[in-house]
Amino acid sequence: MPAPTEQPTCAATGEENTGPPPFARGPVLLLAGLAALLLVLVSGRYGYLSDELYFIAAGKHLDWGYMDQQPLVPLLAAAIDAVAPGSLLALRLPAALIAAFGIAGTALLARELGADRRAQVIAAAACALSPWLLLSGHWLAAATLEPAQWLALLWPVARWVRLHRAGIRRDRLLLLAGVVAAVGVQTKFQIVLLCAALLLGVLISGPRELLRRPALWAGALLAAVAAAPALAWQVAHGWPAVDMAGVVGGETDRLLLLPAVLLYAGPVVGAALCCFGTWCLLRDERLRPVRFLGWAVLLLAAFHLLASGRPNYLSGLYGLLFAAGAVGLRHRRTARWSWVVGPAFAVSAVLPLALLPIAPLPVAARHPQLAPYSRMYETGWPELTATVAAAYRSLPPEQRRRTALVAETYHLAAALDVLGPAAGLPPVHSPNRGYWYFGAPPDGATVLLYVGAAEPLAPHFAERTPLARVRTGPVVNLAQGVSVLRYSDPVRPWSRLWPLIRTG
Repeated sequence: MPAPTEQPTCAATGEENTGPPPFARGPVLLLAGLAALLLVLVSGRYGYLSDELYFIAAGKHLDWGYMDQQPLVPLLAAAIDAVAPGSLLALRLPAALIAAFGIAGTALLARELGADRRAQVIAAAACALSPWLLLSGHWLAAATLEPAQWLALLWPVARWVRLHRAGIRRDRLLLLAGVVAAVGVQTKFQIVLLCAALLLGVLISGPRELLRRPALWAGALLAAVAAAPALAWQVAHGWPAVDMAGVVGGETDRLLLLPAVLLYAGPVVGAALCCFGTWCLLRDERLRPVRFLGWAVLLLAAFHLLASGRPNYLSGLYGLLFAAGAVGLRHRRTARWSWVVGPAFAVSAVLPLALLPIAPLPVAARHPQLAPYSRMYETGWPELTATVAAAYRSLPPEQRRRTALVAETYHLAAALDVLGPAAGLPPVHSPNRGYWYFGAPPDGATVLLYVGAAEPLAPHFAERTPLARVRTGPVVNLAQGVSVLRYSDPVRPWSRLWPLIRTG
């Protein structure tokens, strides 16, 4: 039975009488605005992320599905690039806004769980200082959209539970959750796992009334209809998503999954709130009405441990765990605890700021601990394109007319696909991952310009000639040291060769 203070006096005023604590609008929006401003200011530094290049390139081959993602991000990236070609600011502005939304949304979720203004600010600050959430807000990628989508699904569910306990029916919140899921399946199918974990959590700990609401199943039907074209594409192409799961499993050490998840959340505040938030969801009596959320966290963690998922696959839970942890801290404040907060947040700020491309590139090149991910995946693409273009121009005109350009990995192929046309390069192909599905070179291409660190094609051609090697100066990145080779006289046509050289 709900406590007497939670009973509404009338339908019109019930939500006001049983409403959550006041929203810490000023400090939360300030945190979100400062994070977005920082991301906008660094958006033009270094260069494209390799995945951003891939999404722009994939948008040129727009389809209902891909091996490694769904069509929303390629569509968005290609549209922005068409409107503002070459503008990193335009491409990354949505990511900065999504990061700001995540910070504010974390505070709103904390509010629904019972957090006062101070606890809301703590949850929002933890989100702003999460190394993964802040860094992914620097790029336009599927990993940027997913945490915000998960948060946008969890908030209406948590709000429905709070209002339901007060005797107020707001089933349109469940329909809103279904709309979010319908958008989410256009980014990644991971949100389906979240929905399944939530339903199992409700079956374990309630409130089972949730499962009897028609709006919930209407929202589920909407999400299923939205997912149907992508599922049909997967069926038609032999379920390449399963192959991609195998690739991910081969790249991931499941023993390091949970430590990496905590590091991505934040080495001090984020990790502490994740652990404490999980405990609070499962054990704190004040959060008993939403205990199903704690079970969902455990189920998702167990699934990705068994499946060797990537650490960022659980990043959509950060907002929930930060919120729950902040609620738990609200009821455990002491003078001794208060003085720890400031230093803990100050230390937590070091890693996310070091990961962003704030330092000038020459400084980052001399200090590998600065912006390691950005330095590795955002630099070297102009040098790569210039080197390949020079090698292509060195071929006799008659050879260039029957030359195919093939890159070893989707990173290299995407860079040449996006930057290559301005340098006079022909269309790019790659046997790697999703790029393989974009198609093989024409059978009439008897000369191959191959770009890659490995040289796996020698058995399939009569002649091989090294032409160049990419140099990117002192900066270590994916393009550094990549070879450009000329192959000629294939032993079989591309239509038969292409299935033999596919790589994961």
